Amino acid sequence: MNFPPRISGPGSHRVPLATVSFRFLLAGGLSFAVDFAALYLLHGVAGVWLPLATATAFTVAFFVNFALNRTWVFQATGGAGRHLFRYTCLVAANLAVTVALVAALTALGTPYLIAKACCTGTLFIANYFVSKKWIYA
Repeated sequence: MNFPPRISGPGSHRVPLATVSFRFLLAGGLSFAVDFAALYLLHGVAGVWLPLATATAFTVAFFVNFALNRTWVFQATGGAGRHLFRYTCLVAANLAVTVALVAALTALGTPYLIAKACCTGTLFIANYFVSKKWIYA
């Protein structure tokens, strides 16, 4: 058994599990920063209508996250259209779970920001495994 544990990517090389996990965390953080910065630039600087600016910033971050995960985190090859379709399905599922879980937790008395943070943390872990085993496999 190798130590540290390694995972096999779709390519011919093996990447240490800790490296892939750390890269996944960094990709998520960078995507959040891109979303936040784009929203600020579009709405705060350029004066774009907030709903349009929010949707545009989310879309930009969506593609940044997809590209980083596909090329850098999981180093997937081939099937970009298939990967994008699966990633889109995951994002849609995340939206549905987030809306339902935040609503349920707040109905039980949890403050909404704590509910959102709990939901985001849980989905982050689930998304890692879904990405590794299904989206970019």
